[in-house]
Amino acid sequence: MIRIFIASALSLMVLFPSNPSFSEDVYTLRASAYLSPLSHTVTRIFAPWIEDVERESGGRIRFETYWGGGLGRNPYKQFDLVKAGISDVTLVQPSYTPGQFPQTQVLELPFLTRTASEASILGWRLYERGLLTGYDDVKLIGMWTAEPGNLYTRTPITSYDDIKGMKIRAAGRLEGDFVKRLNAVPESMHPADAVEALRRGTIDGTIQGWVSVNTFQTYRHTSHVITSPLSAVSFAIIMNKEAWDRLPPDLQGVLNKTGGLNIAVRGGQSYDTRVIEIAKQLPEEGHLDPVAPDPEEFARMREFVQPVAEGWMTRTEGGRETFTAAQEILADLRRRERQM
Repeated sequence: MIRIFIASALSLMVLFPSNPSFSEDVYTLRASAYLSPLSHTVTRIFAPWIEDVERESGGRIRFETYWGGGLGRNPYKQFDLVKAGISDVTLVQPSYTPGQFPQTQVLELPFLTRTASEASILGWRLYERGLLTGYDDVKLIGMWTAEPGNLYTRTPITSYDDIKGMKIRAAGRLEGDFVKRLNAVPESMHPADAVEALRRGTIDGTIQGWVSVNTFQTYRHTSHVITSPLSAVSFAIIMNKEAWDRLPPDLQGVLNKTGGLNIAVRGGQSYDTRVIEIAKQLPEEGHLDPVAPDPEEFARMREFVQPVAEGWMTRTEGGRETFTAAQEILADLRRRERQM
């Protein structure tokens, strides 16, 4: 009778575990990106994170991947894609979802950050402080940025003043405001469309990072580049809220552990490393003639862009608080850098 009782109790424990939060169920998640499976973001950031999650979860989280827009190609609709549950986990670019992430725009201010690592860590620190809104309807896994963009043109230039009257591709409003301040005409378009516009001569230049210029082969239709840091384009991995809530706490812990600051560091470092390679390779191959502003020009442009920052702070809820916090975080990061 004792053996029968023990056997019955054990069978009940299997059917009704004492702590269902730590069950051994396998959870399969659909992960998607509109970018190519060969893109820098997928191969060096998104896919490695997926591998980390599957390993750290002991195989209890598995992913079905849909790269290249397998669940939706429109880069401007990715937030809606995951919010609706069509994808469980996806890549979004906040600047492609106007009005959804107003404070995240601070990363797009020209001359604010120097590298992708700096901008990526800044973004996550601001989110940790509760200063970035727009993520309430989803679970933010992690965020990072590409390196701050440069100014590339079809014709020779030696300073920012030389683009007066030109049509320049800008990724977001703040880049556009900066271009307007230079008495040039901003044109909003995807990098792939910008390449075709440059080829046809319907635009005269573009603000992009080295990695993007290499990916979309923008260098084939531009001749000069001013190599100083303008705005940083941000990325985020977000998760459908219901899919997140279905996970037991220990697996949610795996996603938190592998995401957050870890993704910011990985994303930033991967872009910075690739920038060093590309910025050396393309000029050596004769594709671009780099122009580095002298310290006086750089200081002048930092002053010149202040009205853009002021305008953003004025029209953005919590903008001034976010900008002030960004300055504090950057000062701390740079102080730690000098001490290393």
